[in-house]
Amino acid sequence: MSEDEGSSRPGDAAPPGHAGNPYELVAPRPGWQVGRFGNLSAMPGLVHAVTTRRGLDVRVAADDRDAAARQVAAAMELDGVAFCKQVHGNTVHRVDGPGLAGEGDGLVTDTPGLGVMCFSADCPLVLVADSAGRAVGIAHASWRSTVRQVTTRLVEKLCTEFGCRGEDLVAGISPSAGPCCYRVGAEVVDAAVRELGIMAEGFFRVSGGKFIFDLWGANRRQLQAAGAPGASIASAGVCTICHNETYPSCRAEGDAAGRFVAVIGRPAGECS
Repeated sequence: MSEDEGSSRPGDAAPPGHAGNPYELVAPRPGWQVGRFGNLSAMPGLVHAVTTRRGLDVRVAADDRDAAARQVAAAMELDGVAFCKQVHGNTVHRVDGPGLAGEGDGLVTDTPGLGVMCFSADCPLVLVADSAGRAVGIAHASWRSTVRQVTTRLVEKLCTEFGCRGEDLVAGISPSAGPCCYRVGAEVVDAAVRELGIMAEGFFRVSGGKFIFDLWGANRRQLQAAGAPGASIASAGVCTICHNETYPSCRAEGDAAGRFVAVIGRPAGECS
């Protein structure tokens, strides 16, 4: 665990759409602006998006998740979207149809036309696709879910349910509270070390007497440990606290924060 004494902020987010960033903002339809990862966009027959304040209403995403799912499905030209009641754990559901899948923090599917979606207002959302076309998945990687290794469980579920191989997986880590800003208490460090071992200390630094948690690095490590090649993992590198004008943030807005979503799926008729 390192301590910063200067004024710089390692890991500070690049602006959305910044040149050289593997993640950029695009307008897939009038009135909508979403983020997309270059590595996932390059995969044939795959759609994905991270919503912003333009398009899906952030209050609808927070208050009426069925309506949000319908709007996202229509925008992405999917037959439907599945989601779960997020509980900051590590349960990952296999889903074959749209709507609420129950309590959990991850979803996987191989159903053509079905998207899987998670909600956030600072937590990383981890999108994963199999380059062989077998399946897709998504995880809500809050700090609690991260230390409970939800991203590891997501990859394991893809492999056990659909025969995916780690080396075939391509992933994107959405905007979230970044390693520039995500201050946490000592209890979070203790929980991470207890669940992940002493190596977890590498995901924390100390600045101004506070612990800063690198959720991007922690989830990248889980993806790589589960077999995903480092070159196939993209991080948006965008902090939702710094860029609250684009993404809802609980840290910036408190209880008034809406939600953004991430979705991934293979439209019917385009699956291998």
